[in-house]
Amino acid sequence: MSHWLYLSPHATGDTPWHCQWWSADDTPRQGSLEQAAQQLREHSFVLLLPMEMASFHQVSVPARSGRWLRQALHSALEEQLIDDLEHLHLAHGPLRERRHCSVLVIGREHLQRCLTRLAEHGLQPSRVHIDADCLGQDRPRALAWDGRWLLGGGAPLRLTLNERELGDLGRLLPPDLLWQSAEPPAIDGLEPQPWQAEEQPWQVLSQGSQQAIDLCQGDFQRRTRHTAPWRLALLVLAIAAGAPLLQNIGHRLYLEQRSDQLHAASQSLWQERFGDEPATADLAHQVRLKQRQQVQETPGVALRLSQLAEQWSASGGALSLIQRLDYQAEEGWSLQVSAPAFADLQLLREGLINQGLSVATDSSVRDAQGVSARFQIKE
Repeated sequence: MSHWLYLSPHATGDTPWHCQWWSADDTPRQGSLEQAAQQLREHSFVLLLPMEMASFHQVSVPARSGRWLRQALHSALEEQLIDDLEHLHLAHGPLRERRHCSVLVIGREHLQRCLTRLAEHGLQPSRVHIDADCLGQDRPRALAWDGRWLLGGGAPLRLTLNERELGDLGRLLPPDLLWQSAEPPAIDGLEPQPWQAEEQPWQVLSQGSQQAIDLCQGDFQRRTRHTAPWRLALLVLAIAAGAPLLQNIGHRLYLEQRSDQLHAASQSLWQERFGDEPATADLAHQVRLKQRQQVQETPGVALRLSQLAEQWSASGGALSLIQRLDYQAEEGWSLQVSAPAFADLQLLREGLINQGLSVATDSSVRDAQGVSARFQIKE
């Protein structure tokens, strides 16, 4: 019989984890880690961690990466992640078309501390998954679970959002998202369709975990001891010393040559963009410092979009419909807005100005459906 243990992110007070655990034909029970250990200590179980602990990425690597896949993933993600890679644990899914795969990134120390705490209670999971990665991958899905919405499945994202965040970012969600919950969702500014009644979301996660990425990879892979005959060991050594050795040397030479080319190209690009700052020997570290500086100086586009959504709602934007939205760094937002009448557009413009925004309108047009204009919102 299969068992599952879920560590909820909603723990409060002195309790480090609020747990839910269940078996294949049972409903979840809730309690502390100590209570969960009493039920699961003698069973093999799958550990589910909340998406809040990890981030999800789609990565492309050079063809024929082979056994250097993990190094290729590190190189591909180095410019996307703020934290140093040595502090992160990367777990990847199967390669698609020999070049593309999904990657979950989690803090190495955080994951180690979690597994150590479980081991102190006699618990050792057979697999470790992220809850938002355990939705059926046949189509994009949104599942109501543990007081929040999990987004994933066939969609190229893995997220957890509350209803307010869904309303603010609804236009960015996949259009064919299947909503699964016990009751029909009621989200302001969003029409969750199609909807499927789901009374047992834990079973959805249990079934989807068979196709989810297992975090037990690399340094966190479970190792079992096998006593092999000495002849089998000699055969393995003979095979390992033959053709694979030549293949390894060829791969290494190729990767070293490719690494030198990329390093030269990176130095050239650095001089082109930052000519007043000479490139150091550790160019990767220098780029990460520059990224941190830019992140500290400039808020991300997601934060800007969230702020714009709040200001839009407070300025009477409910009567208008955004047909198109564009953003350009240092320029601001360009929105094509339609409304029933020009007076509605004027009220919206005045409301945005009262919110402290610099707003200009042009290209006003009237047609059978109403009126439209282009709003330019400067930074």
